[in-house]
Amino acid sequence: VNSVRRYRSGEAAKLADMPAATLRIWEQRYGVVSPPTSASGQRQYSEADVQRLRLIKSLVDRGHTISAIAHLGLDQLKQLLNSAEAAPRHKPRGLNLYLIGFDLNALPELPDGLSCFPLTTLEDSFPAPNDRDASNCLIVRVEALHEDTVLAIAAAARRGDCARVLVVYAFGSRQASKLARMEKLDLKRAPQALLQAQDIISEYLGLIHPSPAPTRDPIRLRSPRRFDNETLVSLASHSTSLACECPRHLAELLLQISAFERYSDGCQARSPADARLHNYLGDAANQAAALFEDALAAVVEHEGWSLSDIKQGRG
Repeated sequence: VNSVRRYRSGEAAKLADMPAATLRIWEQRYGVVSPPTSASGQRQYSEADVQRLRLIKSLVDRGHTISAIAHLGLDQLKQLLNSAEAAPRHKPRGLNLYLIGFDLNALPELPDGLSCFPLTTLEDSFPAPNDRDASNCLIVRVEALHEDTVLAIAAAARRGDCARVLVVYAFGSRQASKLARMEKLDLKRAPQALLQAQDIISEYLGLIHPSPAPTRDPIRLRSPRRFDNETLVSLASHSTSLACECPRHLAELLLQISAFERYSDGCQARSPADARLHNYLGDAANQAAALFEDALAAVVEHEGWSLSDIKQGRG
């Protein structure tokens, strides 16, 4: 009889003191643990997995980048944590979270040191925070992202002295996305944002709070993949009405860019500067992949393809 205790993802996340959304990101993007799955497809985490997650979570809270420590062995993680605990610790700064466009009833449980202030529109005055030493963050949900919307959000962020801004949108132009990145806004495309509010907010807060190391670069929130490798391989070989090889080239480029993103995230960092560089490279690859996926989606729509049929070799 197998008496090894196993935990589901929600239980493992709770035991490791992190949002379940953050656990999913760390596992899918960085491979921090590789738990087996049950017959029904549920991930089953062991005590060793939970211990590893706790160690990594503690190190990230102390300023280590996840990409730099995700593949370290258990002994290395313990040694790193012992060194970190021996050093004087800085008290994490609080965070003032300003929200526009979200139902407050859909908010996740907020961590200690975080205060939430709902706003109705971008023109609203920012209420005075209780903790004036805390950093400010703005999360805005809009249906359509246009260039004038980006400028209004950037102006509101400056008015509220917000160091981090996440814009969640359903539809938007490429020009608006480019302008948003120039304004250093984080972007999240989520057509069903109201239904995914808890995950979206938890994921973002898990990435930016707490941030005890003042020199640590923020991790940009990345877009999830729209086409998996199996679909891309099928699309690359699928016949098209176009008199060119553009669909195949797009699919092949996406395979290469996604592979580079994973490769960059897995590179060993010899210093904090190395880690920041690889975070940037991974972010750049993810942004490039998102643009190419938009282009490939346009091809799929133009051709009237069914992705499920393509995967099964039909159509």
